[in-house]
Amino acid sequence: MKQNKLLFYAALGKCLAGGKKSDRSGLEKSQAVKFNIVPEYISCVLMALIGVYMLFDKKTPSIKETTFRISLMFAIIATVNNIVSIYAIENAARMPVLFNVFVNTFYFFSVAVMTTMVSITTYVSMFEGRYEARRFRLAVIVSLSYFLLEVALVLSNLPTGWLFHFDASGAYHRGPLNGVGLLFLVISIANVLWFGMLEWRNIKKGFRLVFFTLPAIGIVLGTIQFFFTDTIFTGTIIAFAILTLFISGQQQRARVDALTELPSREAFFNDIDRLCQRNQAYRIIIIGLRNFKQVNSQLGQRAGDALLVEIVSFLSHLDGRAAAYRTSGVQFMLVVTKMTQDEYEALFSAVMRRFTQRWETQAGAIELHALFADIQFPDHAADVDEIIASLEYATRIAKQDITGKPARFSECMRSEFMRRNYVISQMEKALREGLFFLNIQPVFDIAHGRFSGGEVLLRLNEDNGMPISPGEFIPIAIDNGIATKLGLMVMEKTCQFLQQNRDENIGWLSINVSSQQDEFDETARHLEMLLDQYGVEPGRIKLEITEMVLLEDLERAHTTMDELGKRGIGVYLDDFGTGYSNLVNVMTLPFECVKIDKGFIRNIANNPKSCGMLQTVVSGLRSLNVVTLAEGVETKEQDDIVRALGIDRIQGYFYARPMSTEEYVWMIHHHCAIEPIPPAEQT
Repeated sequence: MKQNKLLFYAALGKCLAGGKKSDRSGLEKSQAVKFNIVPEYISCVLMALIGVYMLFDKKTPSIKETTFRISLMFAIIATVNNIVSIYAIENAARMPVLFNVFVNTFYFFSVAVMTTMVSITTYVSMFEGRYEARRFRLAVIVSLSYFLLEVALVLSNLPTGWLFHFDASGAYHRGPLNGVGLLFLVISIANVLWFGMLEWRNIKKGFRLVFFTLPAIGIVLGTIQFFFTDTIFTGTIIAFAILTLFISGQQQRARVDALTELPSREAFFNDIDRLCQRNQAYRIIIIGLRNFKQVNSQLGQRAGDALLVEIVSFLSHLDGRAAAYRTSGVQFMLVVTKMTQDEYEALFSAVMRRFTQRWETQAGAIELHALFADIQFPDHAADVDEIIASLEYATRIAKQDITGKPARFSECMRSEFMRRNYVISQMEKALREGLFFLNIQPVFDIAHGRFSGGEVLLRLNEDNGMPISPGEFIPIAIDNGIATKLGLMVMEKTCQFLQQNRDENIGWLSINVSSQQDEFDETARHLEMLLDQYGVEPGRIKLEITEMVLLEDLERAHTTMDELGKRGIGVYLDDFGTGYSNLVNVMTLPFECVKIDKGFIRNIANNPKSCGMLQTVVSGLRSLNVVTLAEGVETKEQDDIVRALGIDRIQGYFYARPMSTEEYVWMIHHHCAIEPIPPAEQT
C-alpha cells in the first residue's frame, strides 16, 4: 500500500485535516504518518502568554475585549486539541477508537467555535460603538448560521462518516465532505471582506490595517501549509491572527481614553500630524463643556461619567468621516475629513443643536452648556504646531463669549491670532533684551495744590518704534502666563528709578498688581526684598489691586495688607465701582486710598444721577477716613465737580498724560505747584 499523508488546511484560525490522495481504498495508514508539530507547541506557548497577560488586567473588559478573550480561549483549546488529535492519529493502533473519534470530533467542533469567534471579534472591532447597526447584527447572524451548519456536519459525522471515520484496525479515513471546512473558511473570510467594504467609511482608521492583515495571514500561511504538508501550521495561523488582534487592541488602549474609549489626546495629535504630512484637508470641531463641574457636584461622579459616555455615544455616531477624540476631561474634538462644505455645515449645526437639548440620564434630564470652535487645514494653519496654537486661541475666544456663540476660525481671526503671536514674540524679546520701559501718569493732590505722586505704567514699542498698546499686550501677557514676570520687572525698574532719583522730591509711585491672590502675596514679599536691596523708603511705593484679588480670601488679603502697612507700604483699591467693588469690603480692609473708576466720572457733568451716586460714594469713603482719588478727569466741568464733592486727588488727561520717567522728574522738579492744563493746550 502506498504511503499516505494527512494535510491540514488552515487560515484565520481554521484548521482542517487533509492529505494526498491514497490508493483506491482511500486508506491512510496513520502509523506511516509523521508530522512536525513544533510550530504548534510554539503557538500554544505564545497564546498562553497572551492569556496570562490578560489575566492580570483588572480593568472591566469591554464587549470587544470579551469577544477577544473567548476567541483566545477557543484558539488555545483548538490548538491543544490539534496536537492531541495528531498524536492520536499517528498512534491510532495503540489508541482506543472511541478516544480517536472523540478528540477528532471535538477538534472540528472547537475549530468551528474558534473560527466563528474570530469572525465575530473582527465584526465587533469593525462596528465598535455601533453595535445596534443593522449590518452588525446581520454579520453576526451570518457567522452564527455558518457555525450551526458546521456543528450540524460535525454531529452528523458520527453516523455518516462524511468528515472522517476510523476502521476497526484504527486507520483514519477522510470522508467525502472532509474538505468542506475549507469552504466555510473561505466564506468566512469573504464575509469579513464584504462587510468591511460596505462599512469602509465607518471603520476606524486604526483598524483598517488589521482588516487586511487577518485575511492575508490566512492566505499566506494556508498556502505554505499546502506545499509543506508534513509541517503543521494550524496553531501558527491561529496564533498570528490572535497576536494581530491583541497588538491592535493594546495599541488602541494606549491611544484610548479609559472611561469613554474614545481616542486620547495623544492619538489626536498623532492623527492630525499624519494628515498634515499627507497635506490632506480636514476640519476640527472643538466641543468644551462649561458647567460639568456643577453636574459632578450635584449628581456625583458616577452620574457624571455616565453622562460623558452618553455624549461620546452621540459624537461617535455622527458620521464615519468625523472621528471623535477626548482631549481633556471636558473637551472633545471632531476631526472631519472628506466632507463637502454643505455636509460639514450640516454636521456642525447638528452638533450645536444637540447641545441645546437635554441629556437623559438615570438621575434625570440634564442641561449642558458647551462652547464650540472650529478650524480648517490648510486654509487657517500651515502645520500641526500652528493648528494646536490656533485651536487654543479659538477655544479662548469661545470661552470669553458667554452667549455660546461658536468661534469660527476665519481669515479675520487668523490675522488677530498672528498679531497676538507677534505681540508675544515682541514681549519675549523685550524681556530678554530689557526693552520694556516705564511711563508715569502724575496724580494731582488738591489739598497741597501740586503733583504728589504718580501711577507707574508699563510700555512697549515694536521693532519699528511704533507703540504697542498696554490694552493689547497686558491681556495677552496674562493669557500667556508672563504677567507675573512683567509685574516683578516693573517693581524692580520702579525701585531702580526711585534709587536713582532719591534726592528729587518726586513723591510716591503706585504699581498695579496682577489679579490673583497668590500673586499679590508673592508681590508683597518680593517688594520688601527689593526695597531693602535698593534702599528705597517703603512709603514711596504703593500697590494698586482690584477687588477681584480680594474675593478669593478676604481674611488672607487682610493679613497681607496688615503686613504691608507695618512696613509703611500703602495699598490702593483700583477700579472702584466697576462691578465688584462695595463699601463693605472697603470698611473691612485697611486701604490707604480708593481710586474711583473713570466710569463714575465720565457722565457726571451731564447726568445728575451719576453725580448723585458719586457724591454718595465719596461721602461714604470720607466717613471711613479713606483717601479718594478720581481717575479719568478730562474736562474742566468734571474737575469742578470732583473738587466740589471733596475728592482728595485727581488723575487724568486734564492734568497730565502719561509721560516718560525723565519728563516726570523734570516736571516735578520745575512744577512743584502747577495749574491744570487748559483743554485747548492738551494734545
